[in-house]
Amino acid sequence: MFQDGTCKVCGAPTSPFGAVDFNKSCLEGGGHRLAPVGVEVPYERCSGCGLIFTRAFDAWSVEDFQERIYGDGYLEVDPEYVEKRPTWSAGLIHDVFGAKTTSLRVLDYGGGNGRFAELLRAKGWSDVTTYDPFNPTFAVRPEGRFDLVTCFETMEHMSDPRAGAADLDSFLGPEGVLVFSTLVQPPDIEQQGLSWWYAAPRNGHITLFSHRALSALWEPLGVSVMSAGAAVHAGHRAVIPAWARHIFPKR
Repeated sequence: MFQDGTCKVCGAPTSPFGAVDFNKSCLEGGGHRLAPVGVEVPYERCSGCGLIFTRAFDAWSVEDFQERIYGDGYLEVDPEYVEKRPTWSAGLIHDVFGAKTTSLRVLDYGGGNGRFAELLRAKGWSDVTTYDPFNPTFAVRPEGRFDLVTCFETMEHMSDPRAGAADLDSFLGPEGVLVFSTLVQPPDIEQQGLSWWYAAPRNGHITLFSHRALSALWEPLGVSVMSAGAAVHAGHRAVIPAWARHIFPKR
């Protein structure tokens, strides 16, 4: 799938960045630690765009992820998955784009349990679809393209970020807008290393982006990406639709 020693996003040389036990989760910073399983997950870092990633999951199937990451025990390491995160995400989209845009065709990519779509529909959005290949309930691939594609806390789970971005792009309409969340590396990532709380293989966090890596990922697809802080990002094609111009800097 990838050439060893090169970046999964930009192709530049990489170097080892350390290793952590498979059971390292995002909740360790709060004192909730799972017992180590004795399986080390090595990460490496790109010398070009700064991407940090592991190849340990490259050969995994969808079934492997369903059983070993997202199966029994996942909620122990990601309790916000069920209600808190989709509630926040749906509120963000509704507040940012407003009631006048509720007729847009929306795809929630990697939408997990479908709660985000339910909440947007409850706010009056009429056409919201959930797609998540790791959830059998929402694994049927939708048809066509969408005005707005959302992708919350999903890109860090992609073992093949270029293929994942291309798949997202395949759903984005000619004047479509992409809104996604993934936490980019902090300025002191070299000092923190893999002790950074977001580096968590038990949560499925296997690809950790820098701002440069996000740009390098989306630019070849003709999508310009801007960030609103470290966690929320938005992208557009050459033409920004009128309903979204207020969120992008004037050119």
